[in-house]
Amino acid sequence: MRNNTLYNESQSFFSWWLCLILLSVSVASISAHWQDILQFNFAPLFRLAGFWINLALWCLFGVLRLKTTIHENGIEVYFFPFNFYQKRIAWGDITTAEVRKYSPIADFGGWGLRRGSRGRAFSAQGNMGLQLTMRNGNVLLIGTQNPAEIEQLNLSKFLNNEI
Repeated sequence: MRNNTLYNESQSFFSWWLCLILLSVSVASISAHWQDILQFNFAPLFRLAGFWINLALWCLFGVLRLKTTIHENGIEVYFFPFNFYQKRIAWGDITTAEVRKYSPIADFGGWGLRRGSRGRAFSAQGNMGLQLTMRNGNVLLIGTQNPAEIEQLNLSKFLNNEI
């Protein structure tokens, strides 16, 4: 049987509030040495640890992605560029799959790779996700920006081996 891709989603971690925080730190770092910059003296910027940390965060959040792929054989979740955060789940290991609203902070303590009172979560932004309950009782929530598209797939047919 071919492993056809049914759904593909790539989410960025950038949001307006994250950009605001990073931009504020950038402006503060640069404004502290504005006179030096106007005189083309960039030496203080190279010694400024906050400037380099902020630049690294801009780069990290620029490339960081949560990639979700639903295949006929299962689901893959991947945090790019961190190769060690890749999860493949076969349909046979899942008992239920439902799209639901959740509270990232209350349920999991925020976004990203999280473990909370309701199980594990892979989320980038928003408050909608695909919740998977495994045969072993573990729960995994995968954040999504397109809950309607996932609901249209009718994942129950894969759980009941109706494909």
